[in-house]
Amino acid sequence: MSAFLRSRAKVIALIAGFLFSVVGTLWALLVTDRLDGQIQQIAGTRTANAVQIDRLQRLASEYFMANQQGDLIFIMGLQPGANRDLAASVYQGNILDRATPVQNMIGALGEANQLDFDQVYGTYLTLNEQAKENFTMETFSRLKGNEREIIMQGQERAFALAEENAGLDQVQRAKQSQQSRNNVLGVLAAIVGSAALLAANLIVEKSGPEKSGPQPPPD
Repeated sequence: MSAFLRSRAKVIALIAGFLFSVVGTLWALLVTDRLDGQIQQIAGTRTANAVQIDRLQRLASEYFMANQQGDLIFIMGLQPGANRDLAASVYQGNILDRATPVQNMIGALGEANQLDFDQVYGTYLTLNEQAKENFTMETFSRLKGNEREIIMQGQERAFALAEENAGLDQVQRAKQSQQSRNNVLGVLAAIVGSAALLAANLIVEKSGPEKSGPQPPPD
């Protein structure tokens, strides 16, 4: 190989190594890091949704337990020969017990902008007070109907969040697969760049210093 070709090959190798190194760096900054951010954002959304789902389901379970107890207490209190004062006292205790999960459910849905907190909470408090003051089927039924609407809305919200997480799972898997390909391309660019720079060094070593031949005699 002539000195001219070796010089050109060295320049080409240096330029190629530089370009591939730049491409690898830009790829990491503009593609890989950006996709990492998207994956982390999806993971954060999934986690937040999972926390909400767990909270909503837990509140619904707490309410259903209190509701079953309340139904039993109310029915027993209406039986002939039942101690009405004792039944009313136990009934009022149940009204307080069932209020906790319902109020927390209203708060959870209000935080998620799923209902008008002031309106729904105000209506519930009114029905709750009426049920506590009057041990009748009418007031108890109105309270139960209102509670049922609130709890069902919470369950619907939990179902919607679960569906959203299922969609996010698919998106996350697709982006993770894409990220794996991006990482491979970034590694290949780095390898090619390093190989090109190594080739340039080998060309320099192989060419060695220029040898000076005999000088022509002066005229």
